[in-house]
Amino acid sequence: MIFLNAVFSQQHAPDKLPAAVRAVLGKPLHRANTLTQLALIGALTCLPKERRHLSTALLWQSSGDLHLKTPTPFEEVCRSQTAPIPHDLLTGLPTIAAMQIQAFLPGLESTTHIPLTTENEANWSLLLTLASNWLNEGRYAQVLCAYLDSSAEPTNAHWLLLANNSLENSPANLHILTMTYSNALPDTPDFPVHLAQWLTQASSQRLHLQSAAMPRLAVEFAQI
Repeated sequence: MIFLNAVFSQQHAPDKLPAAVRAVLGKPLHRANTLTQLALIGALTCLPKERRHLSTALLWQSSGDLHLKTPTPFEEVCRSQTAPIPHDLLTGLPTIAAMQIQAFLPGLESTTHIPLTTENEANWSLLLTLASNWLNEGRYAQVLCAYLDSSAEPTNAHWLLLANNSLENSPANLHILTMTYSNALPDTPDFPVHLAQWLTQASSQRLHLQSAAMPRLAVEFAQI
């Protein structure tokens, strides 16, 4: 069985991010860009210290136009024999950001990034299905699923933590179903906000998430 062990959403003005990172780490983090800081706050908030050494995968999706801006600077660098790759560009790449947070998550073994190109749409269904399959196969002890938007003001991120064992306060378990539900929530970036509201104000014991991209596949959350 797959358990939902954490739901977390965050919003930070860009100039407030360093203080938020310091509050989580207990010390300042130097030379970290917005994406890295958002990822670090969310990951460490979801994972207690005693679980950070466990085998962990990170599946994250992000909005913003980084993937559209990236080819132009790289083209310019390739055409030039002297121009270095801009530091801000390198540190803003999801792969580099994942490497930077790995120092604080010793159990992090795998990261997968999915860029989003359509406004107000997300891939939570895909991430949760993939995480569920990995956990059922025993590949990892826990999987962090996230949405990050480092280009918005305020910056924002949403997190879900799945695991193959429950904690004392695990609020729900999760199932992947091949069914269509007329009352399912749409796959939007802020889905975890609605999930958190349902967990505290539920009128039903089950909640369903369904993506327009996968209309016959549903993610079901059942309160424990």
